[in-house]
Amino acid sequence: RSWRECRFGIPFQGRRHLWCLYRVAREEYRILKRRKQIEWAVNVIQRHFICWKRIQFLLKLSKELTTESESPVCRDWPPCHCRLTEASMLLCRLHHKWRCHQYRLRFDQTARNRMREKVTASIIFKERKASYSRSVSHPFLGDYVRLRQNVQWKKICVENNDQYVVFADIINKITRSSGKFVPILFVLSTSSMLILDQRTLQIKYRVPATEIYRLSLSPYLDDIAVFHVKAPSPCSDTSSEPGIPSGGTILPPGCLFQSEFAKKKGDFVFQTGHVIEIVTKLFLVVQNAVGKPPQVNISTEFEANFGQQTVAVLFKCTGLPEVQSGQIRIVRKGNKMEVLV
Repeated sequence: RSWRECRFGIPFQGRRHLWCLYRVAREEYRILKRRKQIEWAVNVIQRHFICWKRIQFLLKLSKELTTESESPVCRDWPPCHCRLTEASMLLCRLHHKWRCHQYRLRFDQTARNRMREKVTASIIFKERKASYSRSVSHPFLGDYVRLRQNVQWKKICVENNDQYVVFADIINKITRSSGKFVPILFVLSTSSMLILDQRTLQIKYRVPATEIYRLSLSPYLDDIAVFHVKAPSPCSDTSSEPGIPSGGTILPPGCLFQSEFAKKKGDFVFQTGHVIEIVTKLFLVVQNAVGKPPQVNISTEFEANFGQQTVAVLFKCTGLPEVQSGQIRIVRKGNKMEVLV
């Protein structure tokens, strides 16, 4: 026995076995160390790759988000890496809010009023009126006949306190007895609704905005609207002179309630290509005057007060050959007024 065997008590064959285990352990340690180095390198490369993709995505956004994409209705958005989906959605929402804010900053008071009218029209008619989709792309102009520049109108509006014209256009008034179309000049101010002669500008009827309580339409493409007017109270008949109610206030010329004949007129039926605009503007005028919005009834059948007679207004969508697309035919039968679309 050698002195090593005597000192450690390990035979020679056992030392060879330990040396083999040592070599195996060193090899496994080297492999494990390299594996950890590879994992560390992969994490570093992946982290730097994601940062690089973020930078590339932001640079791509700065180049592709041009002036055309500043419109609030634009839905274009560049694609992104799957790891950047959440950040891309957040940036898309923030960008949309920012461009909406920038779009609103460019509005003056007139543009804000028009946008308010468009939003109101959407609330009233969207998915309820077939002709609403045609009016979305058309701006609400209001004064289609340039009534504000008319010298004669300037004199009339001062007398009746109707200086602020909200809507003015030549539309058709449907007669209650026969259903015929009569062209008239319809004017809507901030305080009243006026029906004038289109040539002489003589006021035929003037209805205060506070007296209109309901607006009725059909869901079809007929462009007909019925404006329901409150019936005057019986106490207004006790005045000693025509045109002077019991309170002693002299009503403006052409006021609907200044004579016995006018008190029996009842509701008004109009036909116009701007039916969405005229109903929306009248809705806002009545809301500002009364403090609450009028009722908007969109149905195929409703009642209307034609003076001392209550008439059922019926809308029928038929395929009759005499009724062409976009045109209507009105038939009056007793207590019914049928509108064939």
